[in-house]
Amino acid sequence: MPDPPATAPDPPANEPGQPPIDVVQVETITTVQSSAGSFLSPTPERTVPAYVERGVAGSSAESAQLAERAKVDIALLFRAQRTGSFNQDLRAQLVSPSATAWSGLAHCFPHAEPSWTGVSWPLGVSSVGLSELDSAVSPEWRGWGDFGGLGVRASTGQGGSSAPVATLDFTTTGLSSPLTLSVAGGTLLLTNRSDHAVARALLIYSHPGGVVVTSVDSLAPGERAMTILGPKEHPPEILLDIARRQLTDFFAATVRPELAAAMSSAKSIPFLETQGLRLVALLSEELEPATLSFSIPVSSQQRVVLSHSEILKPEEEARVLGVVMDPSVGAEQALSTLGRFTEAKLEFAEKNAEVTVSAKATALLAEMRNR
Repeated sequence: MPDPPATAPDPPANEPGQPPIDVVQVETITTVQSSAGSFLSPTPERTVPAYVERGVAGSSAESAQLAERAKVDIALLFRAQRTGSFNQDLRAQLVSPSATAWSGLAHCFPHAEPSWTGVSWPLGVSSVGLSELDSAVSPEWRGWGDFGGLGVRASTGQGGSSAPVATLDFTTTGLSSPLTLSVAGGTLLLTNRSDHAVARALLIYSHPGGVVVTSVDSLAPGERAMTILGPKEHPPEILLDIARRQLTDFFAATVRPELAAAMSSAKSIPFLETQGLRLVALLSEELEPATLSFSIPVSSQQRVVLSHSEILKPEEEARVLGVVMDPSVGAEQALSTLGRFTEAKLEFAEKNAEVTVSAKATALLAEMRNR
């Protein structure tokens, strides 16, 4: 984390007459693994709306040799206890529940501040003034509007945009997915390496012919299970509609329908619409990567913890090496060809290719990280 300020400002007072609010905290832990199980950069490429602040995060190159790295995305949603006008400032305080080290914030909305204990996040929530987000903004950001909650903005006096969700993300070391997935031919082996049972998971395979979702039964600590990818018997657009319903139903078994719809909409692109093999699981609250407290009373605080494990299949790894070996490919073309987790794929080539290809991958990574 960046160095904290010498003093932290006092939290805003609770406005008279304002009822307590309900808070939903959705935390997503993303990891990327090679087919052999090595951990790669978890930082995805994605379109970020103009109102989201970009931080100065630590370089991924600094931690490229670490065994386990994770990307943590936190989304905060608010709902008033009763209808009518609502306008309230508050401060959220984030701390790590473990000894894992956080990097600087990669993105945040509204602005978040470093503090002595983690991150201090001054927010305003309101029943009015929710901005219309441009249709060009990815549903990955707009999807939280399906929750139908309060608008989120910077605290009073700071002005700026209002959006359906407060969001920030950072990378961390020493934190990872409890589930691992190894690939050998057509066989997939899932392992729960944590001390906690994983009740439900989805295996998602998105490819040029569509997307297929396979449900995974509960796994006890240390348990392993074999699985296969389900059939793909429909046109891609039909498969995507089916997958969206499966993802919504997966969330709806645990959370209320409006939150399930918002989570499904916001996660559709990274989970369903980006090509790749991934494992998505709902985790127990004991595995949450950040603990939040608030400067005003809240009537309820729901925490949802998601694990998102991105797995490179052997055939994808072979394709990556082919792209990197092409002398005409530069950083921009590599990004457009390799997709959302380009940095992870180039790290794979850097570690697993012969000397000249490894050197090319290193050069492409340096060019991407210096953009």
